[in-house]
Amino acid sequence: MAKPYIDLHLHTRFSDGVSTPEQVAEEAERMELAAIALTDHDTIEGCSRLAKACASRGIEFIPGTELSTDIDGHEMHLLGYHIDTSNEELIRETTRYQQNRTDRVHGLIERLNSIGVPLTAEQVFTLANCKAPGRPHVARALVEHGF
Repeated sequence: MAKPYIDLHLHTRFSDGVSTPEQVAEEAERMELAAIALTDHDTIEGCSRLAKACASRGIEFIPGTELSTDIDGHEMHLLGYHIDTSNEELIRETTRYQQNRTDRVHGLIERLNSIGVPLTAEQVFTLANCKAPGRPHVARALVEHGF
């Protein structure tokens, strides 16, 4: 019988997920998913690893990303599927997005420090261990450091 289910909105630890690309593929296999799409926020960092992990398990992989954007002052997330992860313009843009995310994390840390929470950027970036850190990484660092 054909596998009837797919998941088109997954995140890895390179975004606001907690699993590696390989762990995502293992879970997709366990759930008998026919296809999955990686839609990490503002990065394509995990796509090649997840593509390889899916190929070895017979799972169709759809490379994607979830880009943050602003429309009339409202934050929106734009999903892209079947993206070309070798496209130079996409690589440049996701690199720019990653810098914006890094700057936002520094701003969050400054605000936390201003109210007496002694969290450091090093603590957050060490925990995040990715190019596109975000608010979930700050939250995890707060919990991990007893705040």
